Amino acid sequence: MASITSLNNSLVTQTEQTQKSLLQQFQQLSSGKRITSAAVDPAGYAIATQLNTQAAAASTAADNIQNAYNATNVAQGAVQQLTNVLQSVRNLAVQGANSFLSPADRADLQAQSNQLIQQANTIASSANFNGAQLLNGSLAGPQGGSPAVATVTNNDAVQNGGTVVTQVAAANANFQAPPNGAAQGFGGTATTNSTIQVQVVNDNGQAAAVATVLNNATGQSTTSAPVTAGGTISGYENVNIKVGNISLADVGQTATIQIAQATPANTQSSALTVQTGSNEGATTNVTIPGVSSSTLQINNVNLGSNLSSTQAIGQIDNALTSLTTSAAQLGAQQISLQNAAQSENSYANTLTTSASDIADENVGAGVTQSTLSQLQQQIQIALEAKNNVNAAAVLGLFG
Repeated sequence: MASITSLNNSLVTQTEQTQKSLLQQFQQLSSGKRITSAAVDPAGYAIATQLNTQAAAASTAADNIQNAYNATNVAQGAVQQLTNVLQSVRNLAVQGANSFLSPADRADLQAQSNQLIQQANTIASSANFNGAQLLNGSLAGPQGGSPAVATVTNNDAVQNGGTVVTQVAAANANFQAPPNGAAQGFGGTATTNSTIQVQVVNDNGQAAAVATVLNNATGQSTTSAPVTAGGTISGYENVNIKVGNISLADVGQTATIQIAQATPANTQSSALTVQTGSNEGATTNVTIPGVSSSTLQINNVNLGSNLSSTQAIGQIDNALTSLTTSAAQLGAQQISLQNAAQSENSYANTLTTSASDIADENVGAGVTQSTLSQLQQQIQIALEAKNNVNAAAVLGLFG
């Protein structure tokens, strides 16, 4: 009896263990998870949980990147609209550089220009993403500034060889100083955006060059004293203008010099910061240049005269160059953001796959194992029942 009882107890224990194993297998198959709790595989559970956490963070970072890309896309579209508007203003400025226009014609051109500049302001101020203003310069980030530049945009040839102007150079250190007050030649020392037009004239029977200077800030103009061949025109916008080998045969020939003032550096760190990775500190700065009419320096486009219209052409060209640079900057960031999003999505998929390899159930192997466990349970139950019958038969002998 003792041996039969001991055998039954052993079979009961084995059956209980088989039932527990079978229950765990059913849980794994029904959930699709090999690791249904930390008790199944503590190390595997910890690793899979960490991998899934990283994968979820990488996926969220990819969403952040997409939002940043969408913001730059809105800005890019607005920059293109501004470019179209300024191209229209430039066409008006080209029309304005025409001596045959009547005052009424110029008034019409100015009205159209004013309306287009207002439209440019509206585009720049209305471009926002989720309430954040995009093009007002608040998200431009640190800017290094730019030096003052004197560009000869037109320079007619002269009969004796060469051109009306042979050299334009900074006259003093003030040329590179950021604007502060009136321009040199207009009661101050600063260099401001302006146009200098040099023309060959007949000065009492002698060829000479005179400079007519337009101050973009005020619209004021002034004309220099005549300078003969090889001389230097100075006193305006902190530049020296060397006159070429002019003669009376060159009367009427011109040169145009565009002055772009120095822009001071902006050290304010105002770029957008976006979490673009799953780990702490994995951020990317996104900068969106400011392109308002004041930033582009086109607030005071003046088509009231030939000279001011010529100045306007230079103004708009500088603004269009700034817009082109802004569009290129945004485009480069968009490419970078797209690559970052693809990288994070790929990283998330790789982490998820790795976690799955550790924690997910192999359904085929699991079904096979559960079938074997069920057969084992049935055998154990049958043996237990048989032992119970034998024990009853033995007891019957003593009945």
